[in-house]
Amino acid sequence: MTTNELIAAHMGLIKNIAGKFYNCEKEDLIQVGVIGLLKAYQNFNDTGETQFSTYAYTYIFGEMYALANQARNIKISKDLLRLYREVEKVRYDLAQKYNRLVSYEEVALFLEQDVNKVYDAVNSAQAMISLDDEANALNLHEVIPDRNRDNPDLKIDLDNSFSVLNSEEQEIIKSRYFEDLTQSEVAHKLNMTQVMVSRYEKKSLEKMRAVMM
Repeated sequence: MTTNELIAAHMGLIKNIAGKFYNCEKEDLIQVGVIGLLKAYQNFNDTGETQFSTYAYTYIFGEMYALANQARNIKISKDLLRLYREVEKVRYDLAQKYNRLVSYEEVALFLEQDVNKVYDAVNSAQAMISLDDEANALNLHEVIPDRNRDNPDLKIDLDNSFSVLNSEEQEIIKSRYFEDLTQSEVAHKLNMTQVMVSRYEKKSLEKMRAVMM
């Protein structure tokens, strides 16, 4: 498939996502959406588990969000916000029930919702959260005070603080600080948005620090 064929085949998806933003010129959104599509195509590994359009959604939305975020005036409908809250609650409940991370496809099936609508709600709601959270987030070295660096009880303290995290938070911390993955890589691994990873990471480190202080 040529680049032009790839773009033509997914222009409907790009325009659909562009329609979710209200503070940017549509042509500008489409332009950066194409960039996101091409990035997704370069990084896509066809294992048969995820459709390319589903994989590309995050890249396209991310590029558009970066553009829209400059204006700090992103809007989202009440219906999508309501669905997003429902999706996150169900995802958390199912994760506790099955003791594992739950995909949005599973949540959509549970809610009897179209999976694309679920992704619309999740990505649109998360767009309201500034990516600046990543820059302001704590890191693991800030969680562990300097005076405890050589403390033989440090491992016990870490284990205790790690135990207060739920399974999703633990997986994010493991991926970020023990597997040394970027937030973007963790997002792809766990079927989340980068903004969600940033929020969960920040919340998790704050919980760990509270236990160790």
